[in-house]
Amino acid sequence: MNRFGRRSFVAGVGALGATGLAAGTAPGASAASAASAASAARGSRGRPGGRGFEPEEATVADIAAAYDSHELTCVELTEMYLARIAAYEDGDTRLNAITTVNPDALRVAAQLDRERRRHGKRSPLHGIPVLLKDNVDTHDMATSNGSVILKDSVPPDDAFLARALRDRGALILGKASMGEFAGGSYNTIDGQVVNPYHAKRNTGGSSAGSGAAIAANLAVLAIGTDTSTSVRGPASFCGLVGLRPTTGLISRDGIAPKNLTFDTAGPMARTVTDTALLLSAVAGMDRADPLSVETYGAFPRALRRRAARGELDYTRYLRRRSLRRARLGVVTDFFGGDPEIDALAREAIDTMRALGAEIVDITLDPAFVDFYLTSGDENIRDIADYRFKADWETYLATLGRDVPRTVEEFVRIYETEVNASPLPVEDSVLDLLTTSLSTSTDAPEYRNLIDNVLPEATRLKLAMFDRYDLDAMVFPYESSFASPISNPVLSVDDPTYVPSSRPKPSTFGGYSSVGFPGIVVPMGFGSQGLPMTISLMGRPYSEGLLLGYAYDYEQESRLRAPSPHFPAL
Repeated sequence: MNRFGRRSFVAGVGALGATGLAAGTAPGASAASAASAASAARGSRGRPGGRGFEPEEATVADIAAAYDSHELTCVELTEMYLARIAAYEDGDTRLNAITTVNPDALRVAAQLDRERRRHGKRSPLHGIPVLLKDNVDTHDMATSNGSVILKDSVPPDDAFLARALRDRGALILGKASMGEFAGGSYNTIDGQVVNPYHAKRNTGGSSAGSGAAIAANLAVLAIGTDTSTSVRGPASFCGLVGLRPTTGLISRDGIAPKNLTFDTAGPMARTVTDTALLLSAVAGMDRADPLSVETYGAFPRALRRRAARGELDYTRYLRRRSLRRARLGVVTDFFGGDPEIDALAREAIDTMRALGAEIVDITLDPAFVDFYLTSGDENIRDIADYRFKADWETYLATLGRDVPRTVEEFVRIYETEVNASPLPVEDSVLDLLTTSLSTSTDAPEYRNLIDNVLPEATRLKLAMFDRYDLDAMVFPYESSFASPISNPVLSVDDPTYVPSSRPKPSTFGGYSSVGFPGIVVPMGFGSQGLPMTISLMGRPYSEGLLLGYAYDYEQESRLRAPSPHFPAL
C-alpha cells in the first residue's frame, strides 16, 4: 500500500475473460460500503426494491414513468445502482470507473422522494442518478482531477454545473474516474479504467470513467469534459452518445482546467434524448466564466432571450424526419483506417440518406490536413498549454490549505513519492507539468497561436461549411477501435488491434478558437464486439440541429447495446 492509502494495481484474469485489472479498496465511500448501506436501508426485502423494475439501459423517461406509477422510488433506484457498483467496481470484474461514491446518496434520495410526493418534481431530472467526472467541483466530495495528490481535496463549493444539477433535483451519485490531469484513461488513484466491452482495451480518455460507467449501467447519466476529444472519444469506444457543445455554452467555473482555450464540459448518456435533457440542465450563462459571457453575448438572436432566462430546452429539437432535406458533407479524409469502421460508417450514412438527407462527399483542404491534423496537431496543443501553469495555480488557490499551491510542488511529490508507489504517474502528466514551468503566454509563438493560428482554423472550418453549403459534416469519429491498454504498470499485447495512420477525426472536431459542436451516436459493433460511433459536427451554436439529426438516425438504427459482461444482478 502506498503512502496515499489508495488502490493497489494488480494484473490478473478477470470475469471479462481476458486480462483483468483488479483493485482493492474503493476511495471515499467505497462501492462495497455503499452496498452495505443499501442493504441496511432495504432491511429484509432481499434484492433492491422497485417491484420488478430493472435499471439496465433504463432511460430518464423510463425512470420517471416508474416514479409516477409508484413502481419505484429514488431510494430503491439508488440501491440498485449502488449494488451494481459494488459488484462491478469491487467484485471480480473491476472497471475502475468510479473514484468516489457519494456517502450521502441514500439520504439525498430519500429527501428527493419526499419532495416529489409533497410538491411534485423540480425538473425531468428529479431523482435521476448522475456521475460527474472527477475534475468537477463538489462541496461534499473530493475532486481529485485523477491525481492521488488531490484524493482528499474537497472544494469549498460546487461547480456551476454541479449546482445546476442539484437545483433541478438530480442525484449526484459519485465521481467518475478520469485520466490524470485530463489525459488518457489511467491515473494514480484507480489505475486503469477498463473498456466494458473488451478487457484488453482502453476506454479512450480522459472522461474514461464517465464512459465506462454509463456503458456498464452504473448510473443513468454522466458529465465528461472535452478539451479536444475527451467526451466523444470515450463515448465512441464505449458505445454511447456524447456531445461536445459550443465552447462556453456550459460554464467552466469550478472545473479543474486542462486548457481553457479549448475546455468544455459535455453530457454523456445511452440515448440522444437523455443527452439533450442533461445538456438542457447544465447549459446557461455564468458571469463567473468570461467565455460563458462572451458565448451567450454572441448567441443567435432567436435563442438569446430564452438563454438569458435559463430556459434552454434542447429536447424540443428531437423530432423524427429531422434529417429530411438536411445537407450532410461526408468527410472522405477520415475513411481508410479499420475497414470494419468504414463499413459501419457507410451503413450509417446510407441510413441517413434513406431518411431524406442529401449526402455529398467532401475533401478537406490539403493545407488544413497537413498543418491542423498532421504535423500541427502536437504543436498546437503544446503551445496552447503555455497557459497551463497560471490557470492551474489559479484553480489551486480556491482549494483548502492542505493542497499544494504550485506546479513545482506537484512535480516534486510525483517524482519523490508517487513514483515510488504501485501506481506511478504517466510520463505525459509529468511532461505537462515540467514543461509548463519554463513556458509563458508572453512567448511570441503563443501569441501567434491565439491571434492567428486558431482563428485561421475557425475560418477554414466555416469556409468548408459555406463552400459545400452544409448543415453538418459527418464521419466515423475514430478510424480505429479502442486500442490495447498501455500504462506505466501494464502494457497489453493484442495483435487483433488494427491501427490507423489516417488523420484523426477527433482532432478535427477539437481544435479551434470558437469550438464547433459535435455529437457521436452508436453505429454498431466490430467483429470483436467493440462499439463505434458516427459523428456529426456543426457550426457554432448548432447543438439543437445536431441533436435532431442524431435523434432521427438513432430512432431508425437503434444500435446501442449493453455489454454482455455486466448483466443484471
